[in-house]
Amino acid sequence: MRLRVFTQMALVALAALSFGSCTGNAPVGETEGREPIAKHVVFIGLDGWAANTYEESNIPTIKGLADNGALTLEKRSVLPSASAINWASIFMGVPTEVHGYLTWGSKTPDMEQPTGAVKKNGIMPTIFQVVRNQHPDANLALFAEWDGIKHLVDTLSLDHFEEPDLENLAKVSGDYIKQNKPELVAIVFDRPDHPGHDIGWGSPEYYDMMNKVDGYIADIVKSVEEAGILDETVFVLSADHGGIETRHGGTTMSEMLSPLVISGKGVKGGYKITELVMSPDITPTIAYILGVEPDSIWTGEPVKSAFN
Repeated sequence: MRLRVFTQMALVALAALSFGSCTGNAPVGETEGREPIAKHVVFIGLDGWAANTYEESNIPTIKGLADNGALTLEKRSVLPSASAINWASIFMGVPTEVHGYLTWGSKTPDMEQPTGAVKKNGIMPTIFQVVRNQHPDANLALFAEWDGIKHLVDTLSLDHFEEPDLENLAKVSGDYIKQNKPELVAIVFDRPDHPGHDIGWGSPEYYDMMNKVDGYIADIVKSVEEAGILDETVFVLSADHGGIETRHGGTTMSEMLSPLVISGKGVKGGYKITELVMSPDITPTIAYILGVEPDSIWTGEPVKSAFN
């Protein structure tokens, strides 16, 4: 079993090596923020989850969340439609031209970032950093299969970061949820991207993986329920990109479109999101749920129509 755990001390060292020195930011706890819609957000990311495979997928847990919440099959990626670029946009709330990550596996920005964009910890403000600034006592965690994720988030703002393999991701993150009741936890699966590249998007192997991941998501939902926080939680599910044949990165809608599901406290049931939604809109939506004021550099907008 591959399992790597980053303690807070290790996170400090990792961030210092990866991002260098920091500039200032607003004092911790300076902003009171707004009244939250819910006390907890569970963000679940599925790498390579293509919107055009949604209807054919045997994913009862995901579809159950969507039926009881809000759904769009037209959440659009930024360009290029590849992993590091879009996970950066999802966590940083800005498009490619601002965050500067330009390739599938970028670990640092490939282009100069705007003046004043980096405010703290040597990285642009992510959802974790902004929640930490405004809710200093919040428990914040990230669990991810793909080790590239750690280069796209502010690890210094996390209480916990861990890289379990697929078979252990749901259990490890679920145990953490039950023990710590985090205000925000992100759980990122590095699937169904693998069978997409190996066999093809929409192949039987792709759909088999979607069904397997759906079972893991059921375990995560159960852990939230066992933690006693289900009634105060919003689940947000989406992806970095879709795919076509055995590739992605281009401008076809098969590559660019992925589902977005928002479900839980305060979310409209059976609601179809019709407004334009893109990767940078996910972070402001999470902030909106938690009653956190968006950072001034974010260009994304919260999907307010999904909420009562």
